[in-house]
Amino acid sequence: MEDYKRGMWDCKYHQVWTTKYRYAVLAGDVGQRCRELLREIFRSQEMVIYTGSINRDHVHMLIGIPPHIAVPRAMQYLKGKSSHKLLSEFAGLRKRYWGQHLWGGVIGWRRAAM
Repeated sequence: MEDYKRGMWDCKYHQVWTTKYRYAVLAGDVGQRCRELLREIFRSQEMVIYTGSINRDHVHMLIGIPPHIAVPRAMQYLKGKSSHKLLSEFAGLRKRYWGQHLWGGVIGWRRAAM
């Protein structure tokens, strides 16, 4: 019975976040690799991507986060891991973002209607 209750959750959030200074760097190979990284990170943390899009300067996602993970903590982990990987793999990003910060602030997040 304990396992059954633990697996029942439906916490959906709409997240939007941008690249630092809204530079349009998420096009082409960088955008494709970003998509792959986000999927890997979500799978590793038992989070779910319901829908999403990666535009040239921002990311939209409707995601499911387990209740034992705080939304700000999940975003911190997600943005930190993806930023580190992208900056280490693409030299052009390292030149533009020399301070090791790829992502700007979260434009908005809200709990999605059930």
